[in-house]
Formats: sequence, C-alpha cells, structure tokens
Amino acid sequence: MDEKFKELEQCRACGSKSLVSYLDLGKTPLANSLIMKEDVGTEEVFPLNVLLCRDCFFSQLSIVVNPEKMFRNYFFVSSISNTFRKHCEELAFQLNDSGIFEDNNLIVDIASNDGTLLKPFKEKGNRILGVDPALNIAKIANDERIETIPEYWTPELAKKIREKYGTAKVITAFNVFAHVDDIHSFVESAKLLLDKEGYFIIESPHILPLINNTEFDTIYHEHLSYLLVKPLISVMNSHGFRIAKIEEHNIHGGSIRMFMKHIESEETSDETVRAILEKEEKQGLYSFDTYLSFKEKVSEIKYNLVSLLKKLKSEGKIVAGFGASAKGNTLLNYSGINNELLTHVFDITPEKQNKLTPVSNIPIIHQSRLMENSPDYLLLLAWNYADEIFEKTLDFKNKGGKYIIPVPEVRII
Repeated sequence: MDEKFKELEQCRACGSKSLVSYLDLGKTPLANSLIMKEDVGTEEVFPLNVLLCRDCFFSQLSIVVNPEKMFRNYFFVSSISNTFRKHCEELAFQLNDSGIFEDNNLIVDIASNDGTLLKPFKEKGNRILGVDPALNIAKIANDERIETIPEYWTPELAKKIREKYGTAKVITAFNVFAHVDDIHSFVESAKLLLDKEGYFIIESPHILPLINNTEFDTIYHEHLSYLLVKPLISVMNSHGFRIAKIEEHNIHGGSIRMFMKHIESEETSDETVRAILEKEEKQGLYSFDTYLSFKEKVSEIKYNLVSLLKKLKSEGKIVAGFGASAKGNTLLNYSGINNELLTHVFDITPEKQNKLTPVSNIPIIHQSRLMENSPDYLLLLAWNYADEIFEKTLDFKNKGGKYIIPVPEVRII
C-alpha cells in the first residue's frame, strides 16, 4: 500500500458491500504514535469509524491505514505486563500437558513481539520461531535468543518457513488477527504451514464484552476488525479449517481463544463453539439496534468523564493518567482530554519515556515518579490491567489517592 490509507469497499469476512456506520469517533491520531515535544502540531489524524456488515454482522473500520505507519517501529512490549506473561505461561503449560507434542515440535507465533509467548514453550523444550514486522521489537527478541523473522505474515513466508523448518505443530496468533486487513490470506498462510494434526490458535478481543461493557476505547486504527464468531466460522471453513474449541478469557477486556484444526483431521470439537454462538445471539449481536444502543452509551461516558475531570480541576485537584496505552489515546482524543485536564501519564515502558501522547500532548513519565508528583486521582488509561496497577500503586492508595475507571461507566474507587 503506497497511500497513507485506503477506504474499505467490502466486508473483509464475507465480501458483502452492504456496510453501515454505527460509531464514528472522529479523526484521531494513530494510537501508538507517541511524539517528542518538537513534533507537537505535526501529528497525522485519520477517520475512526466503525462499520457493520448487514449480511454477516462483522464489525470493521471504514479505512485501513498503511501498516508501515503502524507496525515497523512499535512501542508496545508484551513482557512489560506481568498479567500477560502469566497468561502466556498458562497456554504453554496447557498445551504441553495436553499430550499433543512429540519431541522437537515447532511452535510458530505470529506477531510475536519480544517473544513473551514463545519463551515458556522454549523452556519446555520445543523449537520456537517468531514472526513480527516491528524491526525494533524483533531485534529485542533476537537479542534474547528468541529467533524472530522481522516480516509480515504471508503465504510466501509460510512456504519459506515450511521449507526451512518443516511444519508447525502449533501456530499462535495472539492479539494480531484483528489487526489484519486480508484475513483470508492470513488464514491461508497458516493452512500452508500447520501440521496435519496441529492447532492454529487465534486469541483476540471478542466484540461481545466490547459491546456489553462499552469498551469503545479498544477501537483504534490498529484494530481493523472486532471479532464475532459466527462469520469467522465461514472464514475458517473456506480455508479448510474448523473451529474445534473456543475459550473465553478476561484479558484485554474479554477475549476469545479459538482452536482451529484442519477439517480433515481427527474430530475433537466440543460444545464451546455452539455455546458462544448462543451467547452472541442472546446479546443481540446479530441485530443493528444493539450497535445503535452501544453508540449512545459511548456518548454518555464521554460526557460524564469530561464533566468529572473539569469538576475536579475546579476544586484544585490534580489528576494524572496511568498507562500510556493505545486504548488510552482513543479515550483521550475522542473525549477531547488534554494536558489541561491531565498533568502526566505514568508508564513503565522504556520506549515511551519523555514522549507525549499524540494530539492531547500529555507528558509521559516513569511510574516510579508517581509519589514525587503526588496526584490526587489516577485515570486508568490501561483499565484492563487494573488489578496489576492497584498492586503497583499501593503507596499512592495508602496516602489517600483515588482511581478513576472510565468504562463500562465512569466511577471513582
């Protein structure tokens, strides 16, 4: 893609051109495009508008930003979160204890970041290989001896990997499937590399909790799609896969982990797929009215949050943000919250230090300086890691500090 972005012309799941908007968050910067002070005023902004396919009810953004702008130099490092590290370890233990592995099996992780998911598999004695287009993050992984290919996932790359390493017993794709424009090519690539009795495992946020809990801040340009199981069954079947099992996990506001197998492999499916489909239907996710109701709740959060921050400022209270997250930038920019309402954003990630949030221009400083700056309130911009944040900020809480949680409704704790 040579241009900055392209407009979506048809549903990426089913190909229908019957697309309708249900949530327009305005023009916002790329969620991970943190800037230096000298770059203030130069930030690029792009439409952030969610469309619904009238035929299969798949949700997707109206545009696709050039991935080179978003993924070649990346600020999110997986291992920063203790919660995510533990989550990855649990999957490695689960699969190693399942009996599916033999000696010297290959595990391939797509969008492997710094290798957080692969490390526990390596410790269990498996061969591992990461694939990630972020040059800076892939270097971190390779320096840690987590072999990582710094490329996008394509059928051509899958063939090269198969020729060099053989088939993969497990292919994992955590928090990446929603980032992909051509999901059919993505799935076909996995089909080419996966062992005949292997598992292709996708984990991404599910649109059910996004709608139920008004998690609109998880919408940003990297997330091109918002996953619904019903249309994904058809996508997988069209490439010779079946969804054998689905697990629900609380991470990232509510995610689904789908275990795909070759259609011709031994039948091991259970009732979890049917159960998820029943939940989706019960929650009205195959009805346009549900999405219009969601839009109204998003507007209410914006009004209540901005009103609260202005009230606290008028009372002389100091409010800072915690977690310079991608979702935080959606919240800040949609709500028009800037450095007049938040003094700083605290974050532990080395790559984010001394930068500013885009457009809102709030300084990012290390979380070790929290007590030095003594805010009265912390707005949790990474609320999906709330429990971990509470543990890291006990001194703040013990001195009377309070937390503002923005979703599913604005509240102070």
